[in-house]
Amino acid sequence: NFLSQPGRIDITADVDFTALKHAVQSLPAQTQKEGDNINSSTQTSSERQIQAFGPITQGQFLASMGAMERVVALIEDDNTTDEQAERYFADLRRLVAPDQMGERYKVLAITKKKEGIFPPPG
Repeated sequence: NFLSQPGRIDITADVDFTALKHAVQSLPAQTQKEGDNINSSTQTSSERQIQAFGPITQGQFLASMGAMERVVALIEDDNTTDEQAERYFADLRRLVAPDQMGERYKVLAITKKKEGIFPPPG
């Protein structure tokens, strides 16, 4: 079971994000209320109940979620040692740098459309 050892088992997969996004966008539109008679072939993407955003790079996603600002705040904390600060910086670089994991890994958000909810960052 891959959930038996979180962080110790690699569950990385090569995903065709273009195909996945296309599949999501090809889903028939779902009606809001019972009895609605909506022809899914005439629905636009803005009328669909499920939407896909992205893909974007992991680096872009983490940056848009405030990863850089969070690491800066941790580094500037008076309780952070020099060794911890170096580790925070190195870890952030590994996650967002284009020559590390930042460009190699992608993020695709699939969400249920809901009034008042905005698209994910990135």
